[in-house]
Formats: sequence, C-alpha cells, structure tokens
Amino acid sequence: MINDKTMRWMLENMENAAEEALRDDPAFYGALESLKAEIDRDPRVRSALRSLQEAGSKVFSSLVPRIRIRIRTHDGVMALPATDRIAPVVEEPVAQLSQELKSAASAVIMRGRYREELDSIMNEAICASLRFEGIASEIERAGYEIVICLDLSAYAKVRDLSESVRNARAQGRSKEPFNGLLSGQDLKFLKAVGIAHAGT
Repeated sequence: MINDKTMRWMLENMENAAEEALRDDPAFYGALESLKAEIDRDPRVRSALRSLQEAGSKVFSSLVPRIRIRIRTHDGVMALPATDRIAPVVEEPVAQLSQELKSAASAVIMRGRYREELDSIMNEAICASLRFEGIASEIERAGYEIVICLDLSAYAKVRDLSESVRNARAQGRSKEPFNGLLSGQDLKFLKAVGIAHAGT
C-alpha cells in the first residue's frame, strides 16, 4: 500500500521523467510540428483565428504537449492537479469564438494521423526511460495500474487587446511580449526544447 503523499511524489517524478525522455526525441518534435502545421492550415481554425483578430483579440498559438499520468487505485483514480493554467477572463463574443477555435483545433488533433504517431513515439520514449520504469514498476508491484495520456488540448491563448495593454502598463512594459499568454510551465518547456516565442 502506497500512501497518498508518496503517490503524489511518484506521479510528479514520472511526469518529469516522461517529459525529459521526450525532450531528447527529434521524431516527437517533428511529428508535433507537422500536427501544428496541419491545425494551422485547417479552414475552420483559420476562420476562428480571423474572427478573433477582427473582434480585437490577440491570439498566440502553440502546441505544448503535456504528459498526464493517472494511477488507478482500489479507491479510484489519482492524478496531479493541473497547474499554471489560469485562463484570462474574456467576454462574449470572444469567449464563444475562443471555444470555436478550441473545438476546431481539437477536431484536427483527433482525426489527424499525427496523433497516433505522437502517442506511439511517446510510449516508446517513456518505456526506454530507466527513471520512469523504476517508479512505474514499484507502483505496478503494489497492484495499481498506470495510465499515460498525451494532452495536446492547449492550442491557443486568447487575450483581449485592451487587457494586454492594461497589463503591459501595470507591469511596466515587460520585456517578454507573451507574458500572461503562456504559462510559466509552457515557457519552461519551450525553452528546454529550444523553441523561441513566436506570435500570430
């Protein structure tokens, strides 16, 4: 029996080990870039982006993968809470357009061939991680099941232009133009894989 505190520690370490394994895998990032290009070309996505920009919103698109690991126990499923995911408050019709953009991007992800390719590469890379496998073996020996999920749901951050201007003034015109659009975890991950900030 593994107590909750130890289980959380193991989950955190497994997610970190999984992300480390993927950072060194050029095939994963090649497939990820191809998937983003496919999303960017999608007519429904392009229409939603255009509508948001016409409504006065600034949109930053990126595809930052997240490894989510869950452990099935006798009492249910245990997972780490999502962190650093505070969405800016947006008003109608921007909220509706933002949801349309998210739905359009999700549809491309679900029907595209790159999703399966990314899952396959992820599973292979994670299984080759000695750090990950060491922790996973301990959990499985305790009678629990591990579920690994690749989360690609966060495609775009939307910020009302007037809100961006207010925030820039309040922060003394930060040198980082996308502060507030990307979470700290997003920026850390992009920096680790050598991807610079880019806006649309």
